[in-house]
Amino acid sequence: MPKRQNDVKQEREEKMKVLWFSRHKMTPEQMEALRAKVGEFELVQISKTINSAFELKDEVEECDVIAIVAPINIQSQFLKIAGDKPVITALSRRELIKKEDGEDEVKFVFEKWQRIEKIEVVMSDFC
Repeated sequence: MPKRQNDVKQEREEKMKVLWFSRHKMTPEQMEALRAKVGEFELVQISKTINSAFELKDEVEECDVIAIVAPINIQSQFLKIAGDKPVITALSRRELIKKEDGEDEVKFVFEKWQRIEKIEVVMSDFC
């Protein structure tokens, strides 16, 4: 089994490369939390639509940390490609904010990064 990177800060001269797969820009809060964990880094954002994470195999291989916003099937593919590299996703809480017109607006507030360790489907008899 490959050695796991628990602490991804590395003693090296060049910055770590973080792949950010999302259609949104990484927020300042997300960047600050990631910087606290890995140090200074180069952000490589990919915001295109894909059918499979395997389309980004080369990009994943070039990066040290893989940060994603993706459906569970794509998350599972990123885990396979990344090997022992951390695959992480942002945990955010949802807040409803009243607008002047009385309507509610949803705001997502970043809380922390979480490492995706494993994805599995467990089934049992229903009838």
